[in-house]
Amino acid sequence: MRGKKLPSIISLQCFDAVAHHLNMTYAGASLHLTQSAVSRQIKNIEALIGRKLFYRQDNQLTLTPVGEQYAEEVHKILNNLNAVTQKISSNTDYTKKVKLKVVTEPTFAIAWLMPKLKEFYVNYPDIEIDLGTDFEAVARNTRRCDFAILWGDGEWPHYYAEPLRSDTYLAVCSPKYLRGRKPVKTMREVANFDFIHQSNVISTTDKWFLEAGLTQKEISLIGGQYFDHFIYLLQAVKNNMGVSILPEYLVQDDVLNGNLIVACEQTYTPEHKFYALYDEERQEDYAIRQFRKWLLTHKDDM
Repeated sequence: MRGKKLPSIISLQCFDAVAHHLNMTYAGASLHLTQSAVSRQIKNIEALIGRKLFYRQDNQLTLTPVGEQYAEEVHKILNNLNAVTQKISSNTDYTKKVKLKVVTEPTFAIAWLMPKLKEFYVNYPDIEIDLGTDFEAVARNTRRCDFAILWGDGEWPHYYAEPLRSDTYLAVCSPKYLRGRKPVKTMREVANFDFIHQSNVISTTDKWFLEAGLTQKEISLIGGQYFDHFIYLLQAVKNNMGVSILPEYLVQDDVLNGNLIVACEQTYTPEHKFYALYDEERQEDYAIRQFRKWLLTHKDDM
């Protein structure tokens, strides 16, 4: 009945009570309302319908034929509404769970997303997150995930890419490793430390030195250890193996509490940034909409 006015629940409850008691005062008492309040609700329904529901004669009420028919249907509606309300309130499994496949990078999942998922589950208990880290599959097959949080240039075919935040890269090491040494001033000087390289196709350590003005050949001559994921680089740094380049979101807590030290005064903010990826045609899907809204509330602490 879109576009047509319907009686309120309280009006229907009043009508149902009066139809049962055939007395405004008794009906009001059963609903904890005054007789005049019940009378107003009945008049509202009759005005809305445009038909009389009760005969009023010598302070006695009887249902009109229309009133009898309406009373029967309203009683069914109120009983059904009450049954559904009780079922939902008493059965925690009544609400259907919605699954959301989320893909992100392993380090981001471990260091940032997973510690915050409990908060999401508390606020959205009807959404189940299926978290995966096969982020390369996003470019190959858009149906492998519903939502992704990835670092890049914003170019992912078939996805709408919404910028979340940029990040800054820092050269960090452990206090024990730096003992007897001093932090350096320039990005280029970081090569003078025992260096821990990222052996990824898109290497953050290579980008750091390219930004510092080194050539690929010069970078290849820098000795040190090689690991692919940020989480491995972080553990190598914490185990006093040397200096590496890591994103601020991953090391900021360790730097603040003194577990790590910034080994270079210069920092590097690349053009790439974190993006939220989803199918634009599905952006109003319940799970995608709620996860995106929740994610944006944490945009500044990412």
